[in-house]
Amino acid sequence: MSARSSRLSASTAGILLAAAIFAGVNYLAMRHWKRLDWTHTQIYSLSDTTKKILAGLKKPVQVTVFMVPGRSRLLPEVKELLSRYQAASSKIEVEYLDPQRNPARAEALVKEANIRESTVVFRSGDRRKYVEEDKLADFDFAGAGMGGAPSVKAFKAEEAFTSAILSVTEQRQPKVYFSKGHGEGAIDSGERGRGFVDAKQVLERSNMTVGTWDSLGKDGLPADADLVVVAGPRSAFLEPEAGALEKYLAGGGHALLLLDPILPGPGAPPLDLGFGGLLGKYGIKLGDDLVVDPANAVPMMGAETFLASRYGSSPIVSALSGEGLQMVFQLARSVTKAEKPPEGLSGTMLVETSPEGWGETNLKGLEVEIKKEPGDTPGPVSLAVAVGPADAKKADPKLPRLVVIGNSRFAANGAIQNGANGMLFASAVHWLAGSDKQVGIAPKTPAQSSLSLTETQVRRIGWTVLVGLPTLAVLLGIWVWYRRRD
Repeated sequence: MSARSSRLSASTAGILLAAAIFAGVNYLAMRHWKRLDWTHTQIYSLSDTTKKILAGLKKPVQVTVFMVPGRSRLLPEVKELLSRYQAASSKIEVEYLDPQRNPARAEALVKEANIRESTVVFRSGDRRKYVEEDKLADFDFAGAGMGGAPSVKAFKAEEAFTSAILSVTEQRQPKVYFSKGHGEGAIDSGERGRGFVDAKQVLERSNMTVGTWDSLGKDGLPADADLVVVAGPRSAFLEPEAGALEKYLAGGGHALLLLDPILPGPGAPPLDLGFGGLLGKYGIKLGDDLVVDPANAVPMMGAETFLASRYGSSPIVSALSGEGLQMVFQLARSVTKAEKPPEGLSGTMLVETSPEGWGETNLKGLEVEIKKEPGDTPGPVSLAVAVGPADAKKADPKLPRLVVIGNSRFAANGAIQNGANGMLFASAVHWLAGSDKQVGIAPKTPAQSSLSLTETQVRRIGWTVLVGLPTLAVLLGIWVWYRRRD
């Protein structure tokens, strides 16, 4: 056999071996693969909460993405995230509907559901949930005024999509009632700092039905209440009203009390707003103070508007603690564990100030500079307490759950979007209502990277691409031809 034939045989065998290895590697990769998220902040990685929900799906969920390429700012991100949902569960079916390519199908969907463009529709059986694009992210428009495109400040699609899946697959939606009749902010009011329409939307996106309980003069609660929220009352609850809430809790009810500090003055309500007996029963004490934290004050604001990032061990705040997120409080009072709650229950601090903070008890002298004095509540000051089953794994569903936060403004319009305020509110409601599987889906913050080039650098790159690389390819070809010629 000639040397040339030997080389040809060796080359053929090498090619066949390489092809066999390539086919084998591809076969194994097809059978055993893993999806990775190479983004800096892992914005496409699904949380454990979402994975558990997807693993427990019993019936298929159809997802229709009604977005136009080029006009929908989040279409690429939505596609990537939904591919993760499909990879995690075979029950997720995704369809991408382009109104320009499928006008008849798009028109039928618009007429059927009265939806607008840039909406993701979730369906299971006869139940549907619509998620608009503006609910998927918070945008930063700082650069838009100078001709730049708005950037994504917080990517919230996972929370929205997972909530939508729960909405169309769960048989019953928890019912949340907000009390009214004592000066509370209305759930349909858009008033900044007082209304709770934004909080209502947060709950509705989380598969909950929201209503009102006209508590004034009532000695009973709605029979279908899964949770009662008392948000920022300005007058005290009367004994029958507070007694009705106490009886509701004793029967295994759930309540969220957002109680602002009481400043002295004519007509001021009592310190405890009528809840003294109820809170004492569960080992909770309301402070007669105004919490300040000068070391963590929000810039350009007084010490009574501060950041808090010290959390307890409750599942309500586990995601906030793990992500290192900060709460923003304004005009808050202390809420502490005073005594041991009834048997079978335990109390947990949720969030507190830094050690430099304190509870100012001289509420009549707030017009002068606030200074820490011996009679003030020492820091770190507890701002919220949760009382619930002592053993979560063996919890009796008839045991009550109660969360008391010494501030309502953090969840009001204009403030619920600040810091981790919305997460604390939503997580507390989910824990109280028993839908713990939704607790802790945090929004993702994409890393914003930019490259600034001078005109000279752009010109050099252009010459390199247009002239340098083609010339290098020609020279390499000439060199290969010359070597083979020899």
